[in-house]
Amino acid sequence: MLLTILLLFFLLCLYGVDVNLAGYHGDYLSKAKTNSIKGIFIIIVVLKHALGYLNEANYGYGATGDSSFVWIICSQAQLIVVMFLFYSGYGVGESFKAKGMDYVRIFPKRRILTTLLNFDVAVVIFTALGLLLAVGEPLSNFLPALIGWESMGNSNWYIFVVLLCYLMTWVVLSLPLTRSWHRVALLFVVCFLSIVVLSICKDEAWWYDTILTYPAGFMFSTYKEPIERFIKRHYWGVLVLLGMLFLVQFIGFYKRIYVDDLSLSFNLMSITFALLIVVLTMKIGINNKPLQWLGKNLFPIYIYMRIPMMILAEKQSGLILTYPAAFIVISLAVTLLIAHLFHYWQIKLK
Repeated sequence: MLLTILLLFFLLCLYGVDVNLAGYHGDYLSKAKTNSIKGIFIIIVVLKHALGYLNEANYGYGATGDSSFVWIICSQAQLIVVMFLFYSGYGVGESFKAKGMDYVRIFPKRRILTTLLNFDVAVVIFTALGLLLAVGEPLSNFLPALIGWESMGNSNWYIFVVLLCYLMTWVVLSLPLTRSWHRVALLFVVCFLSIVVLSICKDEAWWYDTILTYPAGFMFSTYKEPIERFIKRHYWGVLVLLGMLFLVQFIGFYKRIYVDDLSLSFNLMSITFALLIVVLTMKIGINNKPLQWLGKNLFPIYIYMRIPMMILAEKQSGLILTYPAAFIVISLAVTLLIAHLFHYWQIKLK
């Protein structure tokens, strides 16, 4: 049954695919197209988190296709969030190019504070839910959880990293740097330093193993025109090179050939993966309204997806072992409903 979910998801991803072998999709980095890509990966994120609850319930994965489902969802590791970070860095770069210092002046309120406040609302909700269900994290986690440093049962590390990247971007863009490459280089440097600090403070590599994808997105925006010209001039060579490089990095990661304390090898693989997706989308467009909606509502889906999972795991624990597919479908459906209703309590700062 789990494999059926994956097959239905695959069919959803195929809907609206437009392959342009003779030319290129000029809007491959438009909001609509990038939201479609983000929509694909946010569903994978939801499925991966749902597997965590199946594991906690000691589900045996004995049904036909279960092992394939687990391998396909889990083999991607942290790559499932790479495009979120890349497109975020790219979007910030595009906004800065269009608005300049006017954008920098509103950046703390529009990007940092808005994200933080909406995240904090979720932290309060998860804290209340944890107390109600008598589950979750200790109350001592509450204050650090407000910036994503700890969790109250919610997903937190990604929001902390995004807020950190936003803060570093604001600092870099506020400096009187006259050359664009200075901004790009400095953003890479401060992101690298954040990796060093996080590797000391956090035991789990997922806190820092994809961070460099964010400045890579900003760099792509900064040098978009020359990069596009180069890719179009050598498209198939670039595609093959990126594909081969990613394959080598991917195999090396799983065979633990490339292991380093700062996860720089995974960061580099993440950048390769992001560029590979970008190059592919120049030829393969996804005009998919459902996926676009998912990508547009990425924040509430990511932040609130654990609520139905927590409730079902606590109140209907037998459902996970008996009908794991139903557990995933119900959790996903409720998450999408929450995302649809999110605008009623969403905080928007003007």
